[in-house]
Amino acid sequence: MFEFFHRRPYLIYSVITAIFFIGIYGLIAMPKNLFPDVERPTVIIVTKMPGATAQVVTNVVSKPIEEEVARLSLIRDISSTNMANFSIVKAEFEYDKGLNAAAVDVSNALSIVKGRLPANASPSVYTTGAFTLPVDIITLTPKIKDLSLSEVRKIADSFIKPYLLSNPEIGNVEVFGGFKSAINIYIDPIKAAQYQVNLDTLTKTIAAINKDVPLGFTKGKEGFFTLTFYGEKNQIEQIKALPVKPNLHLGDIARVEWGHEKRFSGYIGNGKEGIALAVQRAPGGSVLDVSNTARAEMEKLKKQYSNIDFQISDTQHDLIETSNDNMLEALRDAIIYTLIVLMFFLGNFRAVIAVGLSIPAVFFGTISVILLFGGELNIVVYTAIILSLGLLIDDAVVIIENIERHISKLGEAPDDAVIKGTKEVLLPDFAGTLSTTVILFPLMFVGGFPEHIFRPLISTLLIALAISYILSVTFIPHIARFLYRNGVTEKNRVELMFDRFYTNTIGRLIVPYVGILRFSNGKRSFLRKLILIVGILVMLALSVKNIMPIIGRDVMPPMDTGIVKIHLKFSSNATVEEATKELTPFLDWLEKQKEVKMSSVAFGSEAGVLSLGSGNLPSEATITINYVNRFERKKTIWEIEEELRDELHKLKGLKSVDVFDFGATALSSIKAPLDIRLRSSDYKELPEIADKVSRKIADIQGLTSMSTSWKNDFSEANVKIDVNKALSYGLTPMGIASQLPVKGQIVSVEGSLSSMSTQNVRVYLDGNFSQNIESLKMFPLHTAHGVIPLSALAKIDHELTEAKIERNKMLYSIDVGAYRSTRPVSQITADANKRLETLDTTGYELLQEGDIVEINDSMHRILKAIAIGVVLDTLLMIIIFRSITLALMMIFILPLTMIGAAWGMLFFGKPSSMPSMVGLLLLFGIVINNSIIVADFYRKYREKESPFESAMESIRIRFRPVMMTTFGTIAGMIPIALEQAVGLERLSPLADVAIGGMIVGSFLTLVYLPMFAYGFDRRK
Repeated sequence: MFEFFHRRPYLIYSVITAIFFIGIYGLIAMPKNLFPDVERPTVIIVTKMPGATAQVVTNVVSKPIEEEVARLSLIRDISSTNMANFSIVKAEFEYDKGLNAAAVDVSNALSIVKGRLPANASPSVYTTGAFTLPVDIITLTPKIKDLSLSEVRKIADSFIKPYLLSNPEIGNVEVFGGFKSAINIYIDPIKAAQYQVNLDTLTKTIAAINKDVPLGFTKGKEGFFTLTFYGEKNQIEQIKALPVKPNLHLGDIARVEWGHEKRFSGYIGNGKEGIALAVQRAPGGSVLDVSNTARAEMEKLKKQYSNIDFQISDTQHDLIETSNDNMLEALRDAIIYTLIVLMFFLGNFRAVIAVGLSIPAVFFGTISVILLFGGELNIVVYTAIILSLGLLIDDAVVIIENIERHISKLGEAPDDAVIKGTKEVLLPDFAGTLSTTVILFPLMFVGGFPEHIFRPLISTLLIALAISYILSVTFIPHIARFLYRNGVTEKNRVELMFDRFYTNTIGRLIVPYVGILRFSNGKRSFLRKLILIVGILVMLALSVKNIMPIIGRDVMPPMDTGIVKIHLKFSSNATVEEATKELTPFLDWLEKQKEVKMSSVAFGSEAGVLSLGSGNLPSEATITINYVNRFERKKTIWEIEEELRDELHKLKGLKSVDVFDFGATALSSIKAPLDIRLRSSDYKELPEIADKVSRKIADIQGLTSMSTSWKNDFSEANVKIDVNKALSYGLTPMGIASQLPVKGQIVSVEGSLSSMSTQNVRVYLDGNFSQNIESLKMFPLHTAHGVIPLSALAKIDHELTEAKIERNKMLYSIDVGAYRSTRPVSQITADANKRLETLDTTGYELLQEGDIVEINDSMHRILKAIAIGVVLDTLLMIIIFRSITLALMMIFILPLTMIGAAWGMLFFGKPSSMPSMVGLLLLFGIVINNSIIVADFYRKYREKESPFESAMESIRIRFRPVMMTTFGTIAGMIPIALEQAVGLERLSPLADVAIGGMIVGSFLTLVYLPMFAYGFDRRK
């Protein structure tokens, strides 16, 4: 490769120029997100069943669906949330399944089970993942009094949503906030009784008459004709005129209004009640691109609908834009820090210029490759590029230094020095790159969450390493030939200043390093070596034993994104209107907070809407608050959360509240950092047991809030029918129920208004009959013996029941979820386990389903990747050095670097986590790379000197390159360790581990490796 490009300089310049242009285009055009999409394939089945209680929905809808879906291949978890009127069944699959295949399988399973579902059940299938989270939420509110929210909802459903969906950039749009348009028929039961109209018969009559019916066709000499009866009425007056009996029209016994369905959901954006438009991206789409498109369309809509106010009330745009800008700034700083370190160690402007030119080439080359393979830019990819800086320095500097040595010490002409100097280090340079690649590569195939979150990081690192090596043996020699065209000149004042500074600081460490090696070779050298080895092993044991329990373990460390999530519950029987009123004082206070940018409040749920309120009761609210980023405020997000809790606890009627930071769990499928799940075949006792669990763990250090997923606190009016008495009047319980249109039954669908979407026609009881239990008792029932009140055949009693019932893996379940501020999950979970040891678990399962499950699985997978990487690297070292002993000595150093890794995490205050384990893997790669430099020199010098002298010389000669690589890499990692970008808190342990480990690793490489080398050298 070197000779090919050395003879073709214009080719390499053209390739690099092309790389620059492609890279710049990729930097602008590639999708930009915060983190890679790592959610497992998940499919949700939402089934509407009007009028059914949570218990009925569970038994007749969720259970049959669960049983069928559980048979599917690669199913990981199946759960359901059941509440009045609808069921939500969630099927989570393993990564290998794929989202499309999962959706197809679930759809097929649903078609099989559909025959076992009630006739009025209407299931729908939805895919969900990171793309479900709204890119932007646009709040629509009326600007004028004459425009109601019901009318705004009609416009949103019928015009704005279809308009936005017509743009191919936008994946989906969900409309939320209640006020769903409907034609409502309010029947007066008193008038119906006067005209002897049975309400069950009435609803069937409306449904039958108000419908277009194809009758057939005729075919004769005059041609072919279809026969259709057009009965559908699309005007209110026409519906009023529907005949329900001879000479009796619907308007005579009912009010017909075009309004909205009874509300079980609501939305407040930036303190104003409105209708929410949740804009979503397609799977794999770019948050920033979709957001920019939606905002551009919003500006057009503002002009078209001048009486509607459009406001952004929640967004990912600002977070991702800020994070991407921060990461580019961090990359800039990392380059500056690295070049300063390089100048410090070399005191050579030529080397700094060569490296300075190669860095942007590597950066844009890496971006180009990612673009060509259809990748995206996110914080993980940027981190990988920053991490590669120290490694690419090593490649370039080794070439430059060797070329300079050939010119200055061997007296060769510049052209000859470039050729010979480059060829001389091709093998060790390639070996270093290959060894780092080999040790990192297995992590890309460990499966599970670690593979999917870190594959972009590892692949980007490997791309950068490959490009760095290629540039070092192609581009750098051409730069060197130009820089050294006049030979090696005397250093200028600035270079001499840096040179002296190095000599008087880091350079002085050569003396103690050499001194330790001399100590190992004194009298009783075996005992001396043993003391050094035992000493370092004891330090390793003490560091790991004492530090690891202190720092704890997390999947990913908490991060301050400036986004706070709140989930709160009022009384289960509260309506949306009542819950809104109770929350108003808090929202008024929130609007006065200067650091708040926007806020979003979603009450209840709507069938088919997954991005807002999915699974919430009407009395439950999910709040999202966007603050200015952490660089623009004094308080941390956890201090803000404490203020929010204090303010929320002042609200009347509040039953529970959870306040937590965005991304509080590693995956959205994990309900809370600490999630204790109880499972049983019977749900009746689960709420009581959950209360016992809550009391046990309430005062655990580090917990900030706690709640149970459901309770039996819903006051239900139970209609107890005297069956014998009802039969004596010619009525069955079902016959009585059919005469009570209190559930807003859909009797028809209006769809002939060309400018509007279809409108449901719903039937309700008029007046107090649908609002007051005492009035309902007087409801007139039609019997074979005349009209009698409901109270003559039934009693209505109040009792507490379940507003919501949950199931998990075919059993009833309830979750006790708890949130924390920054204390590691492993420590919180361990404390919870101790508290729960005394709890009687007879008759039910108690499981830890929080972050600890992912911690244990991920750590196991990463440790397996590290083990495979180390084994492969050992084999590679044996091949390169043709020595099993030398290879094992190099590998022996690796676990010792955990001393520095542990202290690094303790110093920076970070827990052991997935990023720290990846940092350990990267650390091993860097240490092996430095070990190759030392071992290669020892082997070559050994050909003419004794083992001990070769070891001494390897320290003296290789001290500067090893230290330069170490501190150059550390310098590049400083922006990561200091968390100079929003969201970088998640990955900073990677740098913390590497920085601490490299400091110790450089000492081990320069002292222990030479000691082992000469100590085990038996050659004469």
